[in-house]
Amino acid sequence: MKKKLVLVYPNQLWEKFDITTTWSLSPEILCRFAAILKDDVDTTIIDAQFYNLSVDEFKARIKEINPDYVGISLLTSEYANTINVTADAVKELNPETVVIAGGVHVTIEYKRVMENANIEFAVRGEGEYVLQELIRYLNDDSNPFPEKGIVYRQDGELKIQQQTFIEDLSALPWPDYSYVKFEDYLNTGARNGPLRAPEYPSLRTLVTRGCPVGCSFCQVEFISGRKVRTRDPEDIVAEFLHIKEKYGIKSIMFDDDNISFQRKFYMKLLTLMIESELNLKFIIQAFAIFTLTDEMLDLMKRAGCQVINISIESGNQRVLTDIVLKPIKLDEIPAKIKKVTDRGINVLASFVVGFPGETWDEIQETVRFAEHCGADYIKLFVAVPLKGTKMWDSAVRLGVLDKEEDDISVDWRYGQISSDEWTAKDVSILRAYEWDRINFSTPEKREKVAKIWGLSLDEMKQIRKKTRDSLTFDANLVSNAKPSMLLSK
Repeated sequence: MKKKLVLVYPNQLWEKFDITTTWSLSPEILCRFAAILKDDVDTTIIDAQFYNLSVDEFKARIKEINPDYVGISLLTSEYANTINVTADAVKELNPETVVIAGGVHVTIEYKRVMENANIEFAVRGEGEYVLQELIRYLNDDSNPFPEKGIVYRQDGELKIQQQTFIEDLSALPWPDYSYVKFEDYLNTGARNGPLRAPEYPSLRTLVTRGCPVGCSFCQVEFISGRKVRTRDPEDIVAEFLHIKEKYGIKSIMFDDDNISFQRKFYMKLLTLMIESELNLKFIIQAFAIFTLTDEMLDLMKRAGCQVINISIESGNQRVLTDIVLKPIKLDEIPAKIKKVTDRGINVLASFVVGFPGETWDEIQETVRFAEHCGADYIKLFVAVPLKGTKMWDSAVRLGVLDKEEDDISVDWRYGQISSDEWTAKDVSILRAYEWDRINFSTPEKREKVAKIWGLSLDEMKQIRKKTRDSLTFDANLVSNAKPSMLLSK
């Protein structure tokens, strides 16, 4: 009889609610794990986030299944404590259950994760094959223990193996969506927001890994590496056709960090989407605008592209070049944006203010550039120093962190960096109010943005008010979750 494994997405509300970052995740990665492990264990997936399970409801599911192993996947350090809530709940029911943690947060903060004695193993890096090796070892210790990708304890000492990357993404099996109620995901948006599906049912997917750019604030190079790895475009389109036939999807949302950087791959993918008559609308959640060519844009339009989200980051060239380390030439951006919008594709643009070493005048330049760059909608964030990044190192070196290093938390509304010219509070307030001013200052803009979000004007007005109201500066500034959320729906 096979042993039992439960794969878990914790509920972010177990920590807090944030209008900007609380959203549901694609089941793609967990369903791929299940496909890989199908011969080794009986797998159940519990997505506490998607179904908004309370801790008590989660525990009831775990008690019913009584698994031998529980694997917890966490995307972001912003919700770091949910991994502890999950592990502690599992061990409370059965101390013998082996708890394994993985995901982006764990890859970066594995030492912090392993401070919880209820977590036996942490997976560093891309864990599809590592988890299979570990499960096989746990099932039968005559099998070899993984040589890479695992953090564990031995004789009271933390053993840290080398991080793992998967070179051949095409060798991975397709996700097996029979492990979840896939129609629920296909017909539900991750959250209210401008990056929404063009039409439902909609598939969220990731077909590449890695990014070579190395922006100072970004963890991707430490999570997925600087080498861009891609799946075979023919395999990708075959999967899309299969899912379309089986589930009737009408659109795709590409979650890749940098889908267009490997130009040959991306052009081939677009060509095959056209030639196969896939006829699915799609959006690109992260598009490197500096890779755009006229030929690429033509293929994107013909293949069904509806929206691209671009990250310009700063409206000041010095900040981009010397602080952000991003290969963007600002004087080229408005013309590129216009080419895209002229083809009927919406452009969403992201900007960041409050970098270490940035002046107040440079922050104001970013606001002005955001307003006049030609994007259909702009997003404005404060710089968040993430551990492991060059920006973190710079902030520590310059002594500009607003808190002690161990007290820094991930929250995209609140600045945690200060300078001689501005405070963390200054940039936090500026972010919220300039976002509102730029996007909603005229009736025409209000109607346009409401359409992009897929909301009525009244619903959009509520979102704007919630954005302002959520900006508080008390001792509990980053926690809007009510204690009752932890106990019941």
